[in-house]
Amino acid sequence: MNIRTVQAKRILTRQKRGFLALGDIPFTHSLSWAAGCGFGNIYCGKYCYAAQLPNWLYNKADGEEWGDAIIIKENAPDLLEAELAKAQNRPEFRIFMSSVTDPYQPIERRYRLTRRCLDVFAQYDDLDLLVIQTRSPFVTDDIERLARIPYVVVSMTIETNRGDLAVGPNDKFIEQRFEAVRQVADAGIRTQITVAPCLPYTPDFAQRLAYSGAGRIVVDTFVAGDGTQGQRTASSPFAEQVNYNWRDEDPAKRLYHALQDYDISVGWSVQGFASIPPREGAAE
Repeated sequence: MNIRTVQAKRILTRQKRGFLALGDIPFTHSLSWAAGCGFGNIYCGKYCYAAQLPNWLYNKADGEEWGDAIIIKENAPDLLEAELAKAQNRPEFRIFMSSVTDPYQPIERRYRLTRRCLDVFAQYDDLDLLVIQTRSPFVTDDIERLARIPYVVVSMTIETNRGDLAVGPNDKFIEQRFEAVRQVADAGIRTQITVAPCLPYTPDFAQRLAYSGAGRIVVDTFVAGDGTQGQRTASSPFAEQVNYNWRDEDPAKRLYHALQDYDISVGWSVQGFASIPPREGAAE
């Protein structure tokens, strides 16, 4: 893994289009302290749409593929502190961290940029929402810090409960993530699971999700979720390696409807991601 550091000029990116801005209660900003992702060489890197976005393509060096390198914005916490300090409308801020990289990828344990950003957020109690989107059980490293941020939601990606897929997580990684959800929820932190994208699953997946401890579940598909109605997925390595019809949205829709039989909030794709209710009395 090649690691390069840069000094960024800003860290909060205003959302004007795309799935973060299209829901009923859209996000106002995204926050990503890296281009590239340390999970790029595992199964999710084979279909990750971020590999085809400009923030990676404009930075990658010749010969480096997705998963080979990470470009780290090492001044991210300082930028965040400066931008929040001068913001006049913080109660309107709905921040998604992160849309193009994982805030708890393995390199976080070396650089602790997510941790340092959490320490900044903890200084401000007036934002509307901060979603920490990850597929990593390392999120439990920061439970105490997350608990100090009243507007945080930890969102864990769990695409399936099957560890036998040709392209998918193994059983250990699945169980580690379910356990992380339980620990975060038990600490009193708002928690959701994103089945994004939905991979093949067993009949008891809906029940496992419903009783995981998460308060919300969002179900998404390759077609609905890659931003191009499946075109990005079609041009990814995943499309050539997978042994099932990834364009078929019916299994995801069946899961979505099955989850509605439980006492839990359930969302679908874009609307599900961008529909977390605002804090009571946050932005007037």
